[in-house]
Amino acid sequence: MNNFVVYVLLVFISMMPVVSCIAAGNDLEPGDPIAAIDGEPVFFGELNLVLTERLQAKDLQRVGADVRRATAALIVRRHLAMKSLEAKGGVTLESMLQRQVEALALDLRRRGSSLQKQAAERKADEKSLVTDLRWRLAWGQYLKSRLNDANLKKFFNLHRDQYAGGRWEVSQIFVKADKSDAASWRAALANVNELADQIRVSEEPQQAFYDAAVEHSESASATDGGKVGWVQKDGDLPGSLMTAIRKMKTGEVSAAIQSPLGIHLVCLHQVEVGDLEFEDLADQSQLRRDAVNALFDALLQERSEAQVSWLVRDLKPPAGVKMIPE
Repeated sequence: MNNFVVYVLLVFISMMPVVSCIAAGNDLEPGDPIAAIDGEPVFFGELNLVLTERLQAKDLQRVGADVRRATAALIVRRHLAMKSLEAKGGVTLESMLQRQVEALALDLRRRGSSLQKQAAERKADEKSLVTDLRWRLAWGQYLKSRLNDANLKKFFNLHRDQYAGGRWEVSQIFVKADKSDAASWRAALANVNELADQIRVSEEPQQAFYDAAVEHSESASATDGGKVGWVQKDGDLPGSLMTAIRKMKTGEVSAAIQSPLGIHLVCLHQVEVGDLEFEDLADQSQLRRDAVNALFDALLQERSEAQVSWLVRDLKPPAGVKMIPE
């Protein structure tokens, strides 16, 4: 095995903080299944490992229910993506993974430790730790093979509207809503979509949008008819809004758009098309993040026939959250 790979994995293990409590309930053990994919279990120990990695959490009982559910969903998605990677890599990938995990175990023994000990210190078990390591190795190798300049340029050209420097002039209507109250959230969505329909069929949709923003919007821009101005990148508005805006036509009023803040309607006034080329990008970080997410989603989509069963009710994602993107 490559000594550098062993070193990286050892550093990863050594930097993971040791947790003091089990997250989703004192009655769950690391070897208990929390979900199943086509009958194959996903174990609770993996939840602790990912939470300690992402949150640096020392007391997992203080981790909120929403974070635990989101993390459980991430773990299930990793399993689905791993199935796709294993199908692509076949015997070659499996042989590589076995060699590297065995070499890591040997290196830990030389240091007076073991996979089992490393896992136990983090309220996990060896099986969960090995599953996590296999994912990291397989996913890292896959990204290394795919995230080259040629493929990044193809991704850039497929999504020029996001990276070529274009911008959009928009107004919005914002309505606060509590997503934890499912009935209230559904009612708010229905009301906002009904408002959008009324605006679209009016004689002057943009004026109707202005008037509706003054009357209904709960954002600071309400007094100015919801005017936001020019937006260009994720962060100017929530990502879900920017994704919708990039697909809209001038003068169009969107359907209700959900974000972590609430529910939005957007009216697109003008578009300025960007002229940057891939070679002009001084900072490729956002492009690379989006390309990584697209690769992950593509692996998930290959598992569209998989059946996911949730075995721990408190970890089941909210209704409407899909494990596999369409």
